[in-house]
Amino acid sequence: MFCRGAMSVLCLTVALFVAVSPVQAVSAADATHGVVCEEWIEVAQDGSEHEVPARSRPTPARGAPNGSIADSKAATFQPGFRLQTRYAYDGAKGKHDLFIPRLRLKAKGQLFHVFRYYVEFRVDNVAQSGKDPKAQLENTWIEYSVTPDLALRAGLFDVPFSRNALTSDSKLLLMDRSLIKDALTSLGLADNTIGLLSYGRPFGGRFEYSAGIFNNEKFRKIGAPAANRSGYLMPAGRVAFHFLDRAPSGGYADYQSSYVGRGKKLSVGANSVYLSKARDHSNEFNVFAWGTDVFFSAGPFTLEAEYDCLRKHFLNANPNIRTDGWYVQTGYLVWRRLEFTARHQQLDPNAFVAGNGLRWTSVGLNIYIRGHNLKAQLDYTFRRGPGQPARTGVLQMQMQADY
Repeated sequence: MFCRGAMSVLCLTVALFVAVSPVQAVSAADATHGVVCEEWIEVAQDGSEHEVPARSRPTPARGAPNGSIADSKAATFQPGFRLQTRYAYDGAKGKHDLFIPRLRLKAKGQLFHVFRYYVEFRVDNVAQSGKDPKAQLENTWIEYSVTPDLALRAGLFDVPFSRNALTSDSKLLLMDRSLIKDALTSLGLADNTIGLLSYGRPFGGRFEYSAGIFNNEKFRKIGAPAANRSGYLMPAGRVAFHFLDRAPSGGYADYQSSYVGRGKKLSVGANSVYLSKARDHSNEFNVFAWGTDVFFSAGPFTLEAEYDCLRKHFLNANPNIRTDGWYVQTGYLVWRRLEFTARHQQLDPNAFVAGNGLRWTSVGLNIYIRGHNLKAQLDYTFRRGPGQPARTGVLQMQMQADY
């Protein structure tokens, strides 16, 4: 079964690679997280890709149809979707799986040429063993730009914490996010939550800020009574500096783990979040988390690193918990389409308890057929954790189509 699953994914990859001609010029206007079309990419006849300057990008006329965008005097509407199909083999369990980890249906547009909106539904882990997939809202927000460097957003969207969490899962260097990001999400400190946000990129995109107040998804202040509650709303904020290429104006949560050979980027960011008087069935505690990250890319080379720390301070007699995690990942692009990747990450769920850390090392390969919009990924992860004297391995192969 391993051979059949592996060959199926490999054959599909080769077929798509041959079928898609690199001669046509296309635009890649991805809005999985951003508020506008942050990038327009053309593919030249030689297969190379380059970004179209903002002044040259097409602007849809008011009240006129424009491709897939349905325009009127009151609103615009552009649909989209994302489909990821994955084969996975867990060597420790001897388990094979063929499933759909992420399915997204989305739409973006403008209202009265003043407000921007974005809606995204998700159905994750379809046909995966032991999972019960359900349709859920992933994003739904509306925003207004007060000035070019200040926008206000309300709805369901990403908390401004962790570069890894603020990178669309369609633009990750490897298929899955980091261990520390998952630890943050388990407490509602990262990922999608309902809130109010102000953000901007002043000084021509050299500086970036975002700050907001959120109703923590795991410990809600507002909402129906539940076992897990919080006494207060959760503030969160992030700043970043962009030293080489400037960040796209008007963007938020539009990072990429690989820019597929385009541009030169050096970005340094820091963020923090605080949750007060969270309660579960038996404990009450405060949670404070902070983190920092750096990203560098020049031509075919990409390097990214992040460190995050969260402290769980119990208000009763239970001992406090400190969780630390970090990762370093890199990629190198060859022949404009193939990218070799590697990542090492560590997570210590409780620094006050010895011997419970996780250490994972991954190596992989990305095949870009149409940038991040159509690509194939392969990675193998060596896992070592508590009570595991030897490493175990997980092999994954994935095809992605994102529009």
